[in-house]
Amino acid sequence: MSTIATGSQPTTSSPLKRLISRHPLIAFFVIVFAGEWIAFLPLVLAQNGLGLFPYTIPEIGPYPPSYWFTVLASIAGPTLASFTVTTIITGKAGVRQLLRRYVLWRVGLRWYLLVLVGVPLFQLVCSSVFLGTAPLTAFIQQWPLFFTTYLPNVLIIAVVVQIWEEGGWSGYAVPNLQKRFGAVRTTLILGPLWALFHLPAFFVPGQIFQSKVDAITMIVTMGLLIIIAIPTRMIMTWVFNNTKASILIAILLHAALDASNSGSAYITHLLPPSQNGGYSLVTLLFPLVAAVLLLIFTKGRLGYKPDRNAQLIEEPQPAEMPQVNVER
Repeated sequence: MSTIATGSQPTTSSPLKRLISRHPLIAFFVIVFAGEWIAFLPLVLAQNGLGLFPYTIPEIGPYPPSYWFTVLASIAGPTLASFTVTTIITGKAGVRQLLRRYVLWRVGLRWYLLVLVGVPLFQLVCSSVFLGTAPLTAFIQQWPLFFTTYLPNVLIIAVVVQIWEEGGWSGYAVPNLQKRFGAVRTTLILGPLWALFHLPAFFVPGQIFQSKVDAITMIVTMGLLIIIAIPTRMIMTWVFNNTKASILIAILLHAALDASNSGSAYITHLLPPSQNGGYSLVTLLFPLVAAVLLLIFTKGRLGYKPDRNAQLIEEPQPAEMPQVNVER
């Protein structure tokens, strides 16, 4: 009598699947950037991009073409990478778990208040260092704007854009990087890669720059973006670790940051042009200050507890096939 044990990975698995299984994090980021550039390239090459090809991407609705290509790049990049790698590594069980985290909303009211109210309010408080009491006075006097402009923008950005980005960053990258590198090193790795994800937009006038710029300006701007991306990701990782690895909360936080930046509709309606410069400086300093405070008060852990987080996001392993007895 002999016993044959069949493994969890089928012998017919393709070389590509085996490669992804051996290097899932590398595979994730390769898919992210490959998918993003493939999606964005038609706009980059068009007349309203670098102008290398004789065609123009038309506007669709009230938003410029770059807006829709950003959405497409987020789908073809982070979201596609997250679901592809999850499917190959853990199968349908892992995908179901990933989908559940999109609708994980029971995290406590205080986190919704922090994300939706705390983000713009803290930035307005910080801007008072440069602008005096004017920002807070405007916030109080024009409080309806919070409900008529800011919150609707958060909802639109969350549903149209950030559901796709955070489906990748918070859906796959953050939990799996943390398991290997811990919280702080995760932000040091993901921050620059997250910043580089915005590189195609550098080649589309009106997106990052109003007109075509030289390579030095692009490099300096990308450097600043990386400097801001790392502490911003620290804030987002801290919230992520304290909200049961909820992708929903990560989506709302990312959208809130976008909806309260210096160029957002809410701030341009709330503050006069003369104060936008000071507020712009605050949106750059806010992540740095908040990240330093979090590192101090969390002792560098950013709320990460390996055992607890493993229970929340541990990917189920494919079940081992039973041993089969074969009579000779």
